[in-house]
Amino acid sequence: MQEHKLHKVSPLFILWENIKKLIFPALIALLGTGGSSSWELYALAGASLVSIISIIQFRFYRYWLEDQQIRVKEGVIFRNLRQVRYDKIQNLNLIQGPLHRIFGVVKVQLESASGGKPEAVINVIDLDAVKELQSRVLAEKQELAIEDPDSEEVDKTNAILSLNFAEIVRYGIISNKGLVVVALFFGFIGQFLDDDNPRNIRPFLKQSINYVTEGVQSIVPEASIYTNILYGIIFVISAILVLWLLSIGMALFKFHDFNLRKRQGKLAATMGLLTRLQATIPMSRIQTLTIHNSWLHQFFKRIGVSIETAGGVNSEQQGVTMKQLAPVLPVEQKMLYLKKVQPDQAWDKIQWSSIETRAWKRVFKVSLIIWTLLLAALNFYSPWVFGSALAVAAIWSFFYAKAYIDNMGYYLSDELVAFKSGVVFRKETYVRLPKVQTVRIKESYFDRRHQMARVELDTAGAQVGAHHIDIPYLDYPAAERIYHRVSRRIRNIEFEW
Repeated sequence: MQEHKLHKVSPLFILWENIKKLIFPALIALLGTGGSSSWELYALAGASLVSIISIIQFRFYRYWLEDQQIRVKEGVIFRNLRQVRYDKIQNLNLIQGPLHRIFGVVKVQLESASGGKPEAVINVIDLDAVKELQSRVLAEKQELAIEDPDSEEVDKTNAILSLNFAEIVRYGIISNKGLVVVALFFGFIGQFLDDDNPRNIRPFLKQSINYVTEGVQSIVPEASIYTNILYGIIFVISAILVLWLLSIGMALFKFHDFNLRKRQGKLAATMGLLTRLQATIPMSRIQTLTIHNSWLHQFFKRIGVSIETAGGVNSEQQGVTMKQLAPVLPVEQKMLYLKKVQPDQAWDKIQWSSIETRAWKRVFKVSLIIWTLLLAALNFYSPWVFGSALAVAAIWSFFYAKAYIDNMGYYLSDELVAFKSGVVFRKETYVRLPKVQTVRIKESYFDRRHQMARVELDTAGAQVGAHHIDIPYLDYPAAERIYHRVSRRIRNIEFEW
């Protein structure tokens, strides 16, 4: 059996990945401490040692393409041997950045249904080795078809969604992912505001603010309060524009030339400006399908569609993920798109049922209590200010509670269960009943007091904090009806992983 090794340029890519992980803490350690603290430098030395060991690992990385499986051996001190059957490989994802294209190599990620992290990451091999690996997997799984990673054009004739530049710009504005960059920037700057730091930049910031102030006063020598308000508005608008530009830039890097295709029971996506990604996911592995419809979505008349899957990679830190099935989509194409993704569901027959309308009083009370606690400090400043602010909060809580209950609803059929909620960030989550693992009724003290209950449904691969089927404020008999209907249905059908 022929032994395969990583490409000879693999140490370069391993080193680059370690640099990407270490560059931010390294800058903090070297610049933030001014070299006066030693433990950060010790930590950097340790990280550098780990990087060197990682680079050495490439010489010990081997894999064999056997008749029925791929066998991978890696590790220097602790050896790791894994065997993955070709028919168990769910996804074969390819990552190819600019540096990969220069050297003609690809990073390969193998996923099975076990989930959590990839079964194997081959970093990196040349295109001929990729094609050989694909042919072995294809021989076992005829449905797993992947385009040539070196090809500039993928088959777009069967695309169910493609994003042009305008759609990516809309997605960037809607997502506001630039906030992450802004938070990292201020977090980095914050390291240099400590008075004990010899590289304290506070004098530089004061000098910059004075320079801008003097420049403004040279234009408007006697600035009135209205002029100051005008400058404040200009500053806020400028900050929003910068945030949007950052968000659009991040969207372009990730979703440039986004193309989603459906082929033989799988969804295959390609995307990326500098780093091209190819990811596939079996449609049968989709556990939940969530539609995102925030105020910005509604302004642009768009929606977003995300999914949760069983197995595979759960986060971007673990590898290539395919959570956003449609980063942005015209709202009028919603039904057509859903029918393409899950054609076995009667999407156009969905009729939402309302929850208990009297529940708005509970939401109102909770909102008012929270606002009272938040505004309590104003009472020490002025009881009149506190009372006025609380009155405004009460009015806001009333309309919010009404909207919160009006926007909430559920749908249940013999094949599908759905739940929608949200005021500013509205979401609809759909789950096919064969994917339901557990169903439960929950009652809090306040639920029992109001003769209410909530119904929760669990699926495989559920992410913490994501929108799931969790229907609150149900009249208890209604909750029991949902519970028994779902229980009977999932008891009589075969669970689909």
